[in-house]
Amino acid sequence: MPQPQEVYLEARVLAHLGLGADPGPAPATPSGGIRRLMAQLAPDKRGMGPSPLLALDTSPTADPAVRRAAVDRRLDKMDAHEVAADFLERRRTGDPWWERGRPFPLTADTRAWLLRCGGPVAPVDGLLRRWSEAGPDEDVTTPEFRTTLREGRHGPAVALPSVDTLLRTLVGRLRQAGLLPPEHRVTLVRKVWTSAVAVPVRVPGRSVLVLSSTPAVPALAHLLHELAHVSEHALRAPELALEVRWCFDPVRSEGWALLLESLATDPLWLASLDLSHPFTEAVRVTATYTELLDRQMFRAAAALDDELPPDATSADALTLTHDLIARLGIARVPQALLQDASDGLQVRAYLAGFAWRDEALSCLTGRWGSRWWAEPAAWAAVRDVLRGDGDARSAVAALASDAAASAA
Repeated sequence: MPQPQEVYLEARVLAHLGLGADPGPAPATPSGGIRRLMAQLAPDKRGMGPSPLLALDTSPTADPAVRRAAVDRRLDKMDAHEVAADFLERRRTGDPWWERGRPFPLTADTRAWLLRCGGPVAPVDGLLRRWSEAGPDEDVTTPEFRTTLREGRHGPAVALPSVDTLLRTLVGRLRQAGLLPPEHRVTLVRKVWTSAVAVPVRVPGRSVLVLSSTPAVPALAHLLHELAHVSEHALRAPELALEVRWCFDPVRSEGWALLLESLATDPLWLASLDLSHPFTEAVRVTATYTELLDRQMFRAAAALDDELPPDATSADALTLTHDLIARLGIARVPQALLQDASDGLQVRAYLAGFAWRDEALSCLTGRWGSRWWAEPAAWAAVRDVLRGDGDARSAVAALASDAAASAA
């Protein structure tokens, strides 16, 4: 029987997303963690319209390059010193500053993983240039080239399957693996052009999945990533306390989503989907190189935080930002990198998530080989980990233990 707080939380989340009526004042709860959870996930904004994230998009402008250019223009108009000052103010609010606002504290192991997740910031433009065979008139350091690459519009044109076709294909595969139990409901919200986003509503029980209605090469990888988040909502053990079920370790969550997304770079797994080879090859190449770009930009944002002294001024922050942009070899306004750095927990969760993914993949391939995804026992080990409430370190340790036990 769901708790009153759980029923109310579901209604508040749906109302915040513009998908339901406001349920009114919150019921009394003895747990401060639950109160903080409600405040973070479903803030009280009565009288306001739907969240811009999920409001249905009827814009006729489906061209992402047009929208991206508008974002770039908006950022460029912002005062760089003000953006830098805002970033520095955030850094003065705690140690580590990016943990502020979480309803549940990070574990010591996860915090340590996030703190050491940086690394050298090296340009990958030479590799991108060799891959793309770009000539002197096609500069791979420009935002236009990278936007084209991220959106799968570089290289020969390929026939794109509909988003519904991809969704049916991937959901069928994940159901076979036991990752999406049919009793977990998923509400779909379609927009003209957006990245896929998964939002928990009841854990387990219900999620909202935002997806683009515009076919694109990267859609397959994006859907894999967000369906991984849905599976984490769906597989959390219902007997756990409400507070525990909603406590998602950021490194474990992003690491698991990156693990499932990595199938988009596996030619054998892609070949098993019964989709056209030109499309799946475009998916593989695009996913491989966009990961390089993502890791590069996340490292740059983390480096901006790591390399700035505690008493840095906004002028110091801008100087380092320009230096990082030069090291990256990319034409990017400093306001964009400063905004990335301001979202410190997400940046670090992705960077540490890549490391978590690599450790988890080592466990899976070490026991079941490169085609681990074809082994029911491998998926059983993954499901066991997702059902638990452990943090990032204990989750990968449990996966290693399950793999070892299966080999015995």
